[in-house]
Amino acid sequence: MSAQPHALRSWSYLPRYASAQIPRYTSYPPANRFGPQVDAAHARAALRALPGDATLSLYLHIPFCKKLCWYCGCHTSVPTVADPVQSYVDALVAEIALIASTVPSSARVTRIHFGGGSPDILLPAQIAQIFGAIHDGFRINPTAEIAAELDPRGLTADTARAFRDGGLTRASLGVQVLDPGVQARINRVQSREEIDAAINTLRKVGVGALNVDTMYGLPGQTREHVAETALFAATRNADRVASFGYAHVPWMKRHQKGISESDLPMGEERFRQAEIAAVTLEGAGYEPIGFDHFATPDDPLVRAERNGQLRRNFQGYTDDAATALIGFGASAISSLPDLIYQNTPDTAAYRKLVMRDMPVVRGTVLSEDDLRIGRLIEQILCDFEATIPGDILIAACPSLTGMINDGLAQLSGTRLTVTARGRPYVRNIASCFDREFTAAAARHSIAV
Repeated sequence: MSAQPHALRSWSYLPRYASAQIPRYTSYPPANRFGPQVDAAHARAALRALPGDATLSLYLHIPFCKKLCWYCGCHTSVPTVADPVQSYVDALVAEIALIASTVPSSARVTRIHFGGGSPDILLPAQIAQIFGAIHDGFRINPTAEIAAELDPRGLTADTARAFRDGGLTRASLGVQVLDPGVQARINRVQSREEIDAAINTLRKVGVGALNVDTMYGLPGQTREHVAETALFAATRNADRVASFGYAHVPWMKRHQKGISESDLPMGEERFRQAEIAAVTLEGAGYEPIGFDHFATPDDPLVRAERNGQLRRNFQGYTDDAATALIGFGASAISSLPDLIYQNTPDTAAYRKLVMRDMPVVRGTVLSEDDLRIGRLIEQILCDFEATIPGDILIAACPSLTGMINDGLAQLSGTRLTVTARGRPYVRNIASCFDREFTAAAARHSIAV
């Protein structure tokens, strides 16, 4: 594997690639191609078939927030009397017990990740209840990484201690943007003082690793706003920083209708915001990981990237090499060696289904062709180079040729290398090998 170049200090803006709608490829096939042909019986059989020495990565989805951010693309809602948090936690604990009794008892948990929503909406007793269920049901490696996505506005000392007592080793704080005007437009107002207080709270209780999530392409956002937020993360000594492009999908997420499309930076302005995030973070000493992550030189992600062991899953770029990723909770997705399945996103339906059986409503059985293409796409997105099997290369030629001619990639025999010019467009390049992807019918996030 060759050493990866840093992002160019001046990116080449190519409108037809930058504005294309492309899957993020956190799975292959992407989630919009999952179907109802996969049910609880398929999921149960696949879990039972896991090898005895399997390693497990557990994802727990908490689909509640105290206040809804208008940019959010996640499955989440504000809890109500009719949709309370405690009954959801009880259902989650029941699902944990059900899955624990299905997988081989000798399987070992190497990762645990709380996502949302906002897991900090949980009370300390509820956090302890969930961790108790995990420890009762699974064998957990002493060195397991345990992470949680947290909202600085909702993180109290008691909440931080409860996660710490459960073994939390890494926290991801949603900062997104610092400018108060942009914050108001996305319904997420949080001061620097609140964010600093959350960071200090985590460090005081002993959570050693810190991730900061930032965004570009938000309504009213400028390049200066993006650089300001990136520098803030760097000066707080975040171990990892993610720079996500806002995906405006109001046909999927109705609350995004609170954002006026006319306020969104589009075209070259959006592209340059992605560029300045990369330039700012690399200038502060971070190493680029894939197309939207950055990490300090001594971070495990950087070591994984250098060793050709970087992976990509539903949490983005990771060094998680577990045999299976098992998702718990409403909308959670599980990825097994030959099956991907997803739980119902409806929290009321989830509570009812989980008391009878696994709450699986859709998914996909992975064919050998799916596995080959999925591994190839992951390798391109992680390593920026790959050897392309002949039949896949022939099928990709019509769309790949133009990108090679535009200097985004080079082909030597069957060896594909993404050029420095092509790095911002690596999702476009990866999509060439997705036989089911049709750009004309795409409704995905913008490539850059």
